[in-house]
Amino acid sequence: MRFSRQAGPCNKTLQLGFTLAETMIVLVIAAMMITLAIPRVDVTRYKADAIAQIVRTQLQNASRSAITRQHDVIVSFDTLGQQMVTAFDANNNGVVDTGERVSYRGLDTGILFADPAVNGVSGSAITSPISGASIGVVNGMPSLTFHRDGSVSSDAEVYVSIAARGPKMYRALVLTQATGRVDWYRLNTTTNKWVIAGL
Repeated sequence: MRFSRQAGPCNKTLQLGFTLAETMIVLVIAAMMITLAIPRVDVTRYKADAIAQIVRTQLQNASRSAITRQHDVIVSFDTLGQQMVTAFDANNNGVVDTGERVSYRGLDTGILFADPAVNGVSGSAITSPISGASIGVVNGMPSLTFHRDGSVSSDAEVYVSIAARGPKMYRALVLTQATGRVDWYRLNTTTNKWVIAGL
């Protein structure tokens, strides 16, 4: 804002106010102070939680579909292509036949099925990102079969990771064979202990 007034008998105008350069400098300083004042949010943690929820939802949907359709649903884990393959096994023969419906759900970029190199949720050593006593193999991929009574073919632990600036973040999904229940856990990288996450 500029004001002008006469400066005596010489008829000189005196300019009061801010120039554009001064205003810009003030705005830049204010922006830098705001940037320093706002804490940084670690979105990697939220992304890891989100992918654990996505995998959990896929498994739960397979369980529900087996119950409502009254036939087996096979979920295979493509650990090379980083995706889940769900097949609706209408004739309950344990293989994916021509004409049976198949759907695919890829993991997001930077997220992998991965072995966390620490003991698993159950306390035993992990040898594979998909582990369990009776994990089947369908089309060369580790697989679980959800049955029409709500059970699943094996207790299982599924491990996913996301690359972070620091250490990788891991999430674990644990399936209960008798009920098909799925719980998920976060790995505390400080203590190397698994902590159950919210439902």
